[in-house]
Amino acid sequence: MAKAELTVVIPAYNEEASIKDTIISVKRHVPKCRIIVVDDCSTDGTNKIAKNEKAKVIRHSKNKGYGAALKTGMLAAKTEYAAFLDADMTYDPMYFPAMLDRMKKENLDCIWGNRFAGAENGMPPIRKFGNRIISLIFWMATMRNVGDSSSGQRILKTSALKKLDLETLPDDLDFITALSKRTVSRKLKYKIIPINYHKRRGSSKLGLFRHGFRMVKNILIEK
Repeated sequence: MAKAELTVVIPAYNEEASIKDTIISVKRHVPKCRIIVVDDCSTDGTNKIAKNEKAKVIRHSKNKGYGAALKTGMLAAKTEYAAFLDADMTYDPMYFPAMLDRMKKENLDCIWGNRFAGAENGMPPIRKFGNRIISLIFWMATMRNVGDSSSGQRILKTSALKKLDLETLPDDLDFITALSKRTVSRKLKYKIIPINYHKRRGSSKLGLFRHGFRMVKNILIEK
């Protein structure tokens, strides 16, 4: 059996409605990958379901946040590449093979998906507006038009994680814009591809104004 080169990290907090189908979908599209589910102290059946699907599960003893879960998973990855996506079926793992292939061919440090360039975007209108504003601010602050600075489907070289000082990134949902800013400002080699984005299963953990403010702050102050 060929050695795995990709670990897919799935942060999960009370995602029993979708974690099984997320794991199954990852296995279908990336059958040779390793899967790490980081259970961020769920109070439902997320942990048990993930274990039943034979994923490696790392459980936080207390709820630490989306960013903290991603950091735990990526730092635990022992493969050359580490990917991540949400557990709510919004992102499609079908894109991972093409993303990984491009990573190799172009020797990239990072690649991520632009939800606004795909044919389908199931994001609620208010979130679409907010994400567009955040990406506009990102462009104004960096002079880089990345299209979607808050995308939660990415692959990174694990060797690039030190360049990003992964451990010092935020623990909450604003992790993602801080990651985008450091990727650009620290001159990592990256590309962005169009992806579809589906309507989520279960309830959102995003606080529109609270997290939106933090995301904008990250864009302005991260280096």
